[in-house]
Amino acid sequence: MRVLLVGYGNTLRGDDALGPMALERLRPALPAVEFVSCHQLGPELAAELSAFDLAIFVDAREGEPGTVHVERISPESSAPASLTHHVKPAALLALALSLYGRAPQAMLVTGAGASFANHEGLTAKGEQALHEICRLVPLLIRDFPAMR
Repeated sequence: MRVLLVGYGNTLRGDDALGPMALERLRPALPAVEFVSCHQLGPELAAELSAFDLAIFVDAREGEPGTVHVERISPESSAPASLTHHVKPAALLALALSLYGRAPQAMLVTGAGASFANHEGLTAKGEQALHEICRLVPLLIRDFPAMR
């Protein structure tokens, strides 16, 4: 099973850095997983996605600071309305399916941050979300074959 972990967010905007920071922390613990860290999702990821069985997207979100949300996503869950600025994971899956005939199963793991202001580093609530994301992602990978 090929697994791709995609963390995205702006590392100069406080808790928005949750995605890239989660990948940084998870990389040593998940040697069989491939990683893509980026500022934002772009249509060029569709080709890479099509080669995997499972993709887990990790991002920050607004909400109750420190909480983490996990959801399954699919190509049908969102129309690819815009592929020029902020692309949603479901739109990338739809693009991969449309262009390459294949899209992986996918999950979106989001952590709610407390501050998205211009600064480096996470808030205490951002760290709390990061810790939970790093606990959950290996479990999602481990349990994926049973979830199919």
